[in-house]
Amino acid sequence: MPKISLIVASEKLDKLFPAVILATTAATMGWESEVFFTFWGLLALRKGYEPKEVSSDYKVYENELRNAIRSGAVPSWREILEQGKKTGRLRIYACSTTMSLLGMRTEDLVEYVDEVVGAATFLSRARNSDINLFIS
Repeated sequence: MPKISLIVASEKLDKLFPAVILATTAATMGWESEVFFTFWGLLALRKGYEPKEVSSDYKVYENELRNAIRSGAVPSWREILEQGKKTGRLRIYACSTTMSLLGMRTEDLVEYVDEVVGAATFLSRARNSDINLFIS
């Protein structure tokens, strides 16, 4: 079975969308899919957290993106991720080192996080992936 592994190091909407679309699409196609949220990307897994902005390079498109989500023309990045989770082939990891750095606890994370792991554990799992991506 093909496998994709993604590292997400940004909480910006324009970074979260490509990561979850790729991970969910791969899972829907029957691939094993895993996403490791680290540094600022980990903020996106905090209960009640909603990304507030896009990267400065894409600021001119922020209103269009938000309007598309609000109108239902595009599902939210969380809805896309939850669709991927329903396949049973998408796993979500939170970085243990970043959690310590940010003072986060396991109970601060959304319920669909599969596991809190360190970089070494994630890299050992990702090493046999067909595709590895770093999104920051």
